[in-house]
Amino acid sequence: TDAFSKYRKLFSDFFLGMVEAGEAGGKLAQSLDISAKYLERKVDLSNKLKSSFAYPIIVVVMCLVVITALILFVVPVFSKIYRGLGVPLPAATQMLVIFSIIMTRWWPLLLGLAIAVPFAFRYLQKNRYVKSKWDYFKYAMPVFGRLNRLIASSNFIRSFAMLLSTGVPIIKAFQVSGLVVNNEKMAEISIDLQRSVQAGNSVADSLKKHDIFPPIIVQLASSGEQAGALWQMLNKGVDFLEKDIERMLDALLVKLEPILTLSTGTIIGLILMAVYLPMFDYMSHLK
Repeated sequence: TDAFSKYRKLFSDFFLGMVEAGEAGGKLAQSLDISAKYLERKVDLSNKLKSSFAYPIIVVVMCLVVITALILFVVPVFSKIYRGLGVPLPAATQMLVIFSIIMTRWWPLLLGLAIAVPFAFRYLQKNRYVKSKWDYFKYAMPVFGRLNRLIASSNFIRSFAMLLSTGVPIIKAFQVSGLVVNNEKMAEISIDLQRSVQAGNSVADSLKKHDIFPPIIVQLASSGEQAGALWQMLNKGVDFLEKDIERMLDALLVKLEPILTLSTGTIIGLILMAVYLPMFDYMSHLK
């Protein structure tokens, strides 16, 4: 444990806790094997999330590229034509032309801002207050909030169960699991769970106080405590949660894909309509 602790940037608190428990109980090999399986599951879930959102992200990026190309290259050309013909521009076209002029003249600044925003966001997250507000928002946001809560509770309970399986005390397991999730909301819940158990409450009753944990986890925790198989029952509960996450992702993508396609088509269509509308008016006047 002391050797691994020197490289905390490489090894998580969960891994160090597992190694410490394995050394204390003479089950180091078992602890390392369980840690590897846990990390493998975590990577699998992360890869599923990335692959699920790959298509929507590509659609959004392509939409932004097309819109930018229209505004930077197409709109200025038509603007010159209309100005030369003395065609009056409707309000929608005027707004589009103004936006095109702003983007054409100030594109270096706008590009710099687009690059700087992600870095600024990451820097701001180092501030505990900002990170806390962002973490709370992730769980409260519409559509994705429930998914984020399920993923967080799944990671927390899986870590907790794995630590218990190697003989880590309940209080210590809650403490380490709170660090694993890396979320201010979960860190606060972890502290409350530790205090609740120290006050003499059962694990199930402690979990029940927080609605981030689904009812099935609370029920399985209660059954596990009564049967003396807490970590085994919690592992089964997390297996169910992970399947629920996959189902939710599939359902979300089924709804998201047509919405993105329709939104993209609508935005591009409105831009083209604003571009060609003065021409249609001009042609009708000629007739």
